[in-house]
Amino acid sequence: MPWSLRMARLASLALPGLHSPVHDAARSGALALARGATRALLRRDFATAARITRWLAWLTADGVPLPVDAALLTDDIMLRGGGDRCLLDAAISRRLLGLDSV
Repeated sequence: MPWSLRMARLASLALPGLHSPVHDAARSGALALARGATRALLRRDFATAARITRWLAWLTADGVPLPVDAALLTDDIMLRGGGDRCLLDAAISRRLLGLDSV
């Protein structure tokens, strides 16, 4: 769990075209990120859930198989709100997943 919280702080790096050791760690920690996002939602910490879900959406766009549906997580976060930054991260996740067009 602490690792996924650290990854939540680095969510602004979850953009296509960027490659770094952080991105490699995200690829190898898909299960931990999925667990972290689910736990954050259960705690009603929507800001953290949105940031971790952004990583999950990036992984989906990168072709990494996930144990959770990032689109459902994104939709849940969009419905519940959680502030402007939360909604921004959810909107970016929707774009990464191809749910919103340009």
